[in-house]
Amino acid sequence: MRIRGRLLLMLMLGLLAGCTHAPVTVTDTDPHRWLESPASSPRVQAWLQQQAQSTQNWQQQQPNYHRFREQLHAAWDHPKWMVAAIQRDQVFFYFNPGLEDHYSLYQQSYPAFIADRARGLAPVGRARRLLGNDTFADNTNPGAISISPDAQWLAYQVNRWMPSGNQQSLWYLQSLADTTAAPLLLSVEHKVWTLPAEQLAWGRDSGRVFFTVSAPPVTGPMAAPDTLTGSDWQSRVYAWRVNGSIPAAELIYLEAASRHIEQLHVSDSGLLIAVADQASGVGDSNTRRWAVIEPDKATIDAPARASRLSLQPTRTADRHAAQFVGDIGGVPAFLARGVRGTGAIMLADTRQSRTLIPESEVPLLSALVLGEKLVLEYLVHGSSTLQVVDLDGRSAGDNDALVLPAPVRIEALRAAGEHELLVSFSGMLTPPRSVLVDLRNGQQTILTSDQPDVPLSDLRASLFRVDTRDGVRVPVWVTSSGAMRGGDDDLMLLEVYGGFASPMETSFSISRLVWVANGGALAIAGPRGGGDYGASWHVDGSGERRVNSIADVLAVAGWLRDERLTDNGRLAVSGRSHGGLLAAEVVLRAPDLFSALVTDAAVFDLMRLDALGGAGFWQQEYHGATSSPYQMLLSAEPGPDAHPPALLVTRANDTVVAPAHSFKYVQALQAKLSSAPADALLAVTPGRGHGSSERVADMIDDYALRWTFLSRTGVKD
Repeated sequence: MRIRGRLLLMLMLGLLAGCTHAPVTVTDTDPHRWLESPASSPRVQAWLQQQAQSTQNWQQQQPNYHRFREQLHAAWDHPKWMVAAIQRDQVFFYFNPGLEDHYSLYQQSYPAFIADRARGLAPVGRARRLLGNDTFADNTNPGAISISPDAQWLAYQVNRWMPSGNQQSLWYLQSLADTTAAPLLLSVEHKVWTLPAEQLAWGRDSGRVFFTVSAPPVTGPMAAPDTLTGSDWQSRVYAWRVNGSIPAAELIYLEAASRHIEQLHVSDSGLLIAVADQASGVGDSNTRRWAVIEPDKATIDAPARASRLSLQPTRTADRHAAQFVGDIGGVPAFLARGVRGTGAIMLADTRQSRTLIPESEVPLLSALVLGEKLVLEYLVHGSSTLQVVDLDGRSAGDNDALVLPAPVRIEALRAAGEHELLVSFSGMLTPPRSVLVDLRNGQQTILTSDQPDVPLSDLRASLFRVDTRDGVRVPVWVTSSGAMRGGDDDLMLLEVYGGFASPMETSFSISRLVWVANGGALAIAGPRGGGDYGASWHVDGSGERRVNSIADVLAVAGWLRDERLTDNGRLAVSGRSHGGLLAAEVVLRAPDLFSALVTDAAVFDLMRLDALGGAGFWQQEYHGATSSPYQMLLSAEPGPDAHPPALLVTRANDTVVAPAHSFKYVQALQAKLSSAPADALLAVTPGRGHGSSERVADMIDDYALRWTFLSRTGVKD
């Protein structure tokens, strides 16, 4: 049997992987197009070897590299924790003693867990280890977990990298009562395929687990897999009895063709809530269809009750933001986009819907019904805040706001009992922390709090709002060691993203702290195009309005200089993926303002998106583009002032942004700037897909090179 996930997704990702599959010739307008050829072609392979040798030679000559590497190693090497769930007085938590590539999952009773944490004891030998490094092979990594309500079963996800470079997710069931039982793959047999589970939800009594699969049509001739399109697939819901002998899964619901079930939940009353979206490229992809399924009555011959509701995602980059948040008075409640695009809580039955929590000035990121309360997570200037209201939407009184340090981003928000809320968060100066909150009195119990060996007390983070020429105020968080002095002491690194409705990243990063602890400063900006203030903020910086995003970053850079937070020649700019595109654009428009450019898996040539592989949603983000950094660089006059020194980081097997974007840009840079080896460096680092390597050693090497490059080349003479 061949195991297949949602084949449509795999086929799409396959189109995005790497460079094109045949040698590419040079054109008059693009002298470096030959670098779009496969990396295995002799000419490109020789060029890559030359680039790697040049970067390595430069790196070996820098004494700061070894110093940064040692500091990163020491800072990373500390115990790391995160509480994943609390069920029936059992704590399920992740732990990493320091430098392991994966966290291990442990189980321990709540009293023993609290006692051990108070004494500073590690869980090894004291708590039960459920998953560890030995669970995962070299081509796999851990995904989500789900604990049954009775704490007798663990469902865990394994993300497996395929030879094509694409990722497939598999769910396994592990009995927590029988430690000798082997894990079971949660799947169903269909024709010649074994179809793995995608979405998962536990029955209220823990006797059944419900899951979805995507399958080709039930009827008709079996089509070849490569000929199936989005409209051919059907989402199905199955029920699997887990207690006692485990029979075959039972089909209880079949979604309409061309729709994909993206969420599966069990309500307080035991009903199953399935939320489906339209398949990519088929109809209105912003319309959600939700179905209420009675598990004991629903069969394929007796379809579940269903209704249509406009449940647009609150962020383009996160389609799961249109979320079911719980039952309120027996009516399903959803977090929907709303008219303004900042997010609202809607109550929806089969006849009509109404707004419970209206939209506000700031985005509503997540929500959770817990007992008689509704917990709301808002994003305020890049930092998560929590508000608690009654189920009628009114203030909950003295405990209506849960105080969090700023800036932080919430990483998990879960129920831990009828009245207790489990919150995991981290921030620029706040290492990862898990807190248990009693909603009846607001009492907070710190369950875990990481303590890296970095002098956090000497650092500070401040929020600024920078005015632009058209009257917009751009949020900027600045982190530094002590009072910012400007002048000769502080090299400022400005990080940007500003695309796909994604807000600025203010969560914890040990590598960032090492940079700041070494006397550097860090500014994180939220220009238009991102998601810091809702849909309108994104629209004003995307497509033909991307010029606004560029203007915002230039305004921030000028403000940093004018306010003496940095001087001319002491400001570097960095960005990842779309952020790398934005960083390169501002550098080309104002090369004298920046001392260095660092990009990671960046897009540089918008004119070749289709040829190099660009997802469909890229067209919406970049529509109307008539130029891009690569074309601007080709037309620039050669000379040392055309562009500041640049370090371009990429990955050979990137399945989203072809590495040829970075190959061509660095080659064009080297043709323009020939004064020093460090003027344009390329680093092809380990990693799978669009993400960086998950190996700690690789991440340390990566950031040691970045900080060395900035400290060495980030100051103009």
